[in-house]
Amino acid sequence: MNTILMLRHWIFTLLCGPIIFAIINGFTSNWSANNFYGFFQLYPFAIILGLLFSLPTYIFYMLIFLLFKNIKMIYERIILVTIVIIGVFITTALINGIVWFDLAISYSISSIIAGIFFTMYFKNETES
Repeated sequence: MNTILMLRHWIFTLLCGPIIFAIINGFTSNWSANNFYGFFQLYPFAIILGLLFSLPTYIFYMLIFLLFKNIKMIYERIILVTIVIIGVFITTALINGIVWFDLAISYSISSIIAGIFFTMYFKNETES
């Protein structure tokens, strides 16, 4: 798999996960201007924490594909998204807390969107 493509997926997931989480919480709670302002204050912190907590999942993913190099691109995408979703649910369950399930759902949605987006629009760039 193209390392650049994996990094794009990772960055997109990290950037969009907190936004999707804020949208999910906006529908389930009383959303006000103060909550919106508070979200933007915590957004850089959420990205840094997401980066740190996602490192084990992406290291595991890279090791898997170093062992199995000759896999079709469509299967790589499916495996990438599956590993990320499993990693997100394991990580958020270990962290535990009030909103762990909402966090897992938001980062999973972000990963699925990234997997679909980068498969569709960057296909020619990564095919060998």
